[in-house]
This record gives sequence, C-alpha cells and structure tokens, in this order.
Amino acid sequence: MNIFQILMQAIKSRILPIVTRFKLFFSANYLKARFTEGIRTFFTKTLSIRPRDKHDYYPIGKWLVSKKLAFAVVIVIGALSVVYIVRSWNGLFPSSANDGIKTYSYNNILLKFAKGTVRIKGKSGYLAYEGEVEKGSCNGNGTLMNPAGFVVYQGNFAKSMYEENGTQYYDDGTLEYQGQFHENLYSGTGKHYRTNGTLEYDGEFALNKKEGTGILYDYGHNPVYTGTFTMDDIKYSDMIGKTASELAGAYNGERVIYQSDEERTRFMPDIDAMTVEYLDENSIDTEAVVESVYVLKNTFQTPEGPVETFDKISEYLGQPIYVGSSYATLPEVLSVNRLNDESDSIVFNGKVDVDMTATYTEYKEVTSYDEQYEVYLRSFQKDGLVYTFVTEQGLDTFSFYYIITQNLGDIE
Repeated sequence: MNIFQILMQAIKSRILPIVTRFKLFFSANYLKARFTEGIRTFFTKTLSIRPRDKHDYYPIGKWLVSKKLAFAVVIVIGALSVVYIVRSWNGLFPSSANDGIKTYSYNNILLKFAKGTVRIKGKSGYLAYEGEVEKGSCNGNGTLMNPAGFVVYQGNFAKSMYEENGTQYYDDGTLEYQGQFHENLYSGTGKHYRTNGTLEYDGEFALNKKEGTGILYDYGHNPVYTGTFTMDDIKYSDMIGKTASELAGAYNGERVIYQSDEERTRFMPDIDAMTVEYLDENSIDTEAVVESVYVLKNTFQTPEGPVETFDKISEYLGQPIYVGSSYATLPEVLSVNRLNDESDSIVFNGKVDVDMTATYTEYKEVTSYDEQYEVYLRSFQKDGLVYTFVTEQGLDTFSFYYIITQNLGDIE
C-alpha cells in the first residue's frame, strides 16, 4: 500500500461520518420525525402551561378562553388549511384552456362567485357541463353531459334546471325531446322522439305529459292522429259527437269498418281504439255521428299515471254504478275477437261467432253474431261520461273499456 492510498483512507474515515450524518439530517423519515416531535413538544408545552392571571385569557361572552389554547387552535386550523389547499389546488384554482374558459370541479367553492361561460367536471373527473353560470347555478345557455360523454341536454338553464327552449337526449345520445321546458319538465310545445329516433308526438305538454292539442306519429314518421291529449294519452272521449268525416280527418292510420244495420264500428289499430257511429234514415253516410269509443287497452290513464286494477280506478272515478253480466253488443264482440286474435291464450270464453262479408279489405258487412255471448261489466260515472270496463267475474283487472255520454249510458 502506497502513501497515497493511506492518505485517502484517512480522509474517508474522517469525512464518512460527516456525510452519513448529513444524509440522516435531510432524509424524509428524519425530517418527518423531527417535525412531528417538534409539533408534539410545542403543543405539550403550550397546553401544559396553565394561565396565571386574567390577562392570560380571552373573554368571550361569559366564558374565558386560555390564550395558549386559542393560539394552539389557530395553529391547528392554519395547518389543516394549508394541507387542504395543497391537496385541492387544482379544484380551488380553476385552470384555463387555450380558449380562455375556466374549468372548475363540481364542488369548487369558487363556483359560487363565477359568472359567464365555464366548464364543470363531475365527481369522477368527466366534463359534466359547459355553459353559462351565475350565482352558483347554471343560468343561461349550456350543455350537460353524462359520464359516458354523451350530451344529455343542450339549451337554456335557470337555477340549474332546464328552462324555456332546449333539447334533451337519451343516455346513448339519441334525440328524446326538443321544445319548451319548465323546471326540468316538458312544458309548452315540443316534439317527443322514441328511443329509436323516430318522431312520436308533436304538440303541447304539461308536467312532462302530453296535454293539449297535438299530432301522433307512427314508426314511419307518418301522422296517424290529430286531436286532443290529456294525462299523456289520447283524450278518447273527445271523439264522441264527431261526425264520420271529422273522425276521418283526425285519424290517418290503418282502419277497418264493420257495418251492421244503422250501426257502424270503426276499428283504428294505430291508436288502439274503436268507435261506434250511428246513422238514421235522414242522414247521409259521411255524417254518421260517434256515439261511443272503445279503448283496447288494459290500462286506464289517471292524473297519477296508468292504472290496471279497479281499486286504483275507483280512487279516480269513484264507486261503480253497475257491476254484473250482460249480453255482448257487436262492438264488444269485435273487441273480444280482436283480443283473442292477438293473444297467445284464450280471452274471456274464446272467440265469438260472427258472420260477415268483406266488400273491401277495409269494409266488412256484419250479418249476424252470437247474441247470447256474455261479458262481465263494471261501469263508473264521472263528469257526464260513463266508463264501462269489460272484465271477467272475480278479476280485479280488465281487458278493455269504452266511454259513452251519460244520457246514452244510463243504467236503470
């Protein structure tokens, strides 16, 4: 070993302890331990010193709070605030894109003071909203997105609710509604679309339901019915009293007409309805008048939505004015046969024997039918109309119902 190596070993033996201590002093664990120990020592000394006289207290109402304790609390709050700011830096201080629009987290307290066009991120970090804000709410024009990135709503907002004109979409981005809103609900005029994108209805709405005049469309975008709607469905009772020509102008879908003596039954499958029109000796064919309308649905619309049971129907129509069996009329027979044709199982007592001749595809002349076929009825009366539900004895549900004016529907 030469003298140079001996010299280097001597230097290393002197410097190595210094380097080791230097690394120790600046290591993360050492600094963390020293910081924690310093904080603990500080609070131990601060809180262990008891106030000696009244000058060591802060008077707060009837209470005296130790200045030492108050100082410690301030330090703790300050430390927690620093930690919160550091961890929430991006959320508290919105970033600005190249277009100058600031981006906020959904829970950013600074949103309460923002005004103008901003972007807002949802809880999982996706872009949830881009548009105008004011006073902590979405106010003005904006676009709302779901976590999948599809637009849910685009239009005007007021207090973070859909208001006035806007366009709503299904979750997959398919157009659902375009028109007027009030507090998130369809209200005013608008167009509603099916989930496959076809136009279903164009007309008036109230509280998210069809209410007023409108046009119903089939899956081919063809108008099938123009008239009055209520409680999100056709107001079938409005057909009563219309002439045949008026009804033909309102309904443009598929139809089948059954003629028997002076009675004409018009089946309209696109709206699940059947009307009964009566003629007299002095009337012309096109001026037959609708006397009753049959609704071939097993649900009944109420302000609370569609119902299926008589318990729910009674809540809206009251107690029945008639319950019992009756020989079926021709419209009832035709309705029963329709249900049997469309059902996989036997409805009522099966199909009814009907003799008819088909003059045209849409026109059939009924010569006779089984007039001894019985049906079970439950009739209710409300607002000058009689609602009769055709069911089976012992059941709390029904298969279809029909509406007739009270003077024609009186049951003695």
